[in-house]
Amino acid sequence: MEEVHGHDFDEIVIVREGSGFHIVNGSVEFIYKGDFFFVSVNDTHSYISTNNLSIINVLIRKERRFLFLANTDVLIDKIKENNHLRNTFDTSLSQQDLDKIIALSHVVNSRQDDEFDDLYFSATEAAVLGILDTLCQRTRRKTSRQHADACGRKYLINSLKHNYLRHINWENLCDESRMTKRTMFRFIKEVTGYTPAKFQLLFRLLKAQELLRTTDKTINEVAINCGFVNTTRFAETYKKQFRYTPSQERKLTR
Repeated sequence: MEEVHGHDFDEIVIVREGSGFHIVNGSVEFIYKGDFFFVSVNDTHSYISTNNLSIINVLIRKERRFLFLANTDVLIDKIKENNHLRNTFDTSLSQQDLDKIIALSHVVNSRQDDEFDDLYFSATEAAVLGILDTLCQRTRRKTSRQHADACGRKYLINSLKHNYLRHINWENLCDESRMTKRTMFRFIKEVTGYTPAKFQLLFRLLKAQELLRTTDKTINEVAINCGFVNTTRFAETYKKQFRYTPSQERKLTR
C-alpha cells in the first residue's frame, strides 16, 4: 500500500510481478503483471491491496534532455495513448517483452561510472530507447480482450478486470478459460490474494468509492451501478471496508 501522492515528473509504470489496485485521480483499476501505463506530473495516484506487486518506474523530467536521443516525445505520446487503449484492448506485455525490459532496466541501474562521459550516456540512452520501443511495439500489437482464441489465465485476468460489476457465472468462466473450477479459484487467490467472491466485492467497493468521490450520483445510484441489491446492504458493506458510510465518504470528500 502506498499513500496518495504526486510527482514533479512524468512516470511510466511497468508491472513486473504481482497485482494490486491502482487509483489515479480517484479512478480505480486492477493492475497485473505485464500491464503498463503513464502517470503525468499533474496526476495523483496510489496503490492499495497489493499482492507481491513489483513495478519498474521510468521517470521523465522534461527539463532534462537526452544527449544522443531525439524525438522521444513521439514514443512517450504513444505510451500515453495506451491508457485509453486498455479500456478496449489487451495491451499487456508478454513474458518475453518483460524479460527484455527487465534486462534493459538492469543496464541503466547498474551503471555507476564516476565520470558521466559520452559512453555512459550512449549506453544508458540506448537502453531507455529499447524500453520505450518495446512498450510502443506492444501498443501496435493490441488485441481484442474477447478474441475468439483467447483462453486460459490471460482470458481469466481480463474477465476479472472488466466484468467485476456484473454477476460472474464461474462455471461458464471455467469453460471459457478452459480451467477446472478448483484450478481457477486457486489461481485467482494466488494472483489477487483474495477468494474470487472477496476480490469482486473489494473491486465493487473501490469503484463505488470512486463514484462517490468523483461524481454527483446519488448513493442509491452508486449502489445499483456497483452491483449491490439495495442501499442498506451497500452502506453496511461499505462501512465495514472503509470505516465510513457512503454518506460520510461523500461529506469528507467535499
